[in-house]
Amino acid sequence: MLLETLKNRPVTVWGNGIEGRAVTIFLEKRNCTVNVVEDPVSIPFSGVIVKSPGISLYRQEIKMAKQYGAIFTSATNLFLEAALLQPEYRPFLIGVTGTKGKSTTSSLIAHLLKAQGHRVALCGNIGDPSISYAEDLDKYDIFVVEMSSYQCADLQYSFDISVILNLYPEHIDWHKTHEQYFHDKLNILAHRKPEQGVILNAQDPLTAIYVKKPENAVYFDALNAIHIMGDYFYDGTKKLFKTDIVPLRGEHNLKNVCAALTAVEQVSGSLIGCEEALKTFQALPHRLQTVAVKNGVTYVDDSISTTPETAIAALKSFGYSNVVLIAGGYDREQDYQELASFVARGGASAVVALPQTGHRLAESISDKGGKSVMAINMKDAVQKAASLAHFGGVVLLSPAAPSYGTYKDFQERGEDFLRCVNELE
Repeated sequence: MLLETLKNRPVTVWGNGIEGRAVTIFLEKRNCTVNVVEDPVSIPFSGVIVKSPGISLYRQEIKMAKQYGAIFTSATNLFLEAALLQPEYRPFLIGVTGTKGKSTTSSLIAHLLKAQGHRVALCGNIGDPSISYAEDLDKYDIFVVEMSSYQCADLQYSFDISVILNLYPEHIDWHKTHEQYFHDKLNILAHRKPEQGVILNAQDPLTAIYVKKPENAVYFDALNAIHIMGDYFYDGTKKLFKTDIVPLRGEHNLKNVCAALTAVEQVSGSLIGCEEALKTFQALPHRLQTVAVKNGVTYVDDSISTTPETAIAALKSFGYSNVVLIAGGYDREQDYQELASFVARGGASAVVALPQTGHRLAESISDKGGKSVMAINMKDAVQKAASLAHFGGVVLLSPAAPSYGTYKDFQERGEDFLRCVNELE
């Protein structure tokens, strides 16, 4: 256990973002001498280094430092050690990951468990860093921790329950290859003990390929498990309640509910008791969020979408209505052929494409017989989308690409979309 050896020792924190600052406070309370660095040239070639998630595990500086004896860890590892080492009180730990849906599912699990009287902290890749709760473990029964692939990659512990929603090609810039991305994402299971559970998506093909016969796995979206059939949620053959009580748009979000209900069931929660709680759940910002209605056109912010698959899911949530899609962003070498085909088949009446990936997407759509136009920036895209939309239709920002290069993050991109919509006459 690394945590016990850190007291009164010098520790380097690499990265001074939200998580970096939180772990610095945590270490200083343990009388550590903390050296915060942002420049990789400044990292020591020996000692303990707490690396922020945004810094790729595969950087050359890390390989060199390890060769000289440096020990790398993360804020999440330190939090898990603190929770596991708690002598008097041990909270229950639920880790949630997946290429898409992890924020919504984590929030759903926390919301449903709180409604049943549990003291729940929602943290990690959503809300506050998990390490910021390390001094308050006894205030909570359950921690729901959203885990990005960056946070999963160097995990040295597993959760009491690990939820894996799905796998799609992503984050090639950090993980270097899609294969490595899948491996790193699934590192959430690498240290799983026999008594620790795992919840998997029965319908996700890449999960089936990369998670080989997991011991004691529990599935969702299977006929003998929690799933959707028609207008109802079922637990096997048992009818639970109607799907239309969920204030979320899209089939993919109903599957997120199935995952959340499965997690509740695994901690001995009441599924029937979830019905009323689901009615009060609120959609997270930038996730199929209606932000305005102007001149009979509804404007929807789905800036969280960073893959072609999430954009298709967003379009499907509107059926085959008149949707103008705004898409494009940082290029991660993703394949846009399926999205282009879906658009050309009527999934969107038109696409307004943004750099960088918009050029590839627009060309693919045009080649398949769909309608696409290029825009130079968000303001131009919103104006062009507004001119293409018809009364009763939808303008949907679902970029199918990350925001890097143009925006700090997807939140900033969504806020720019709203600003541009508000500026429309």
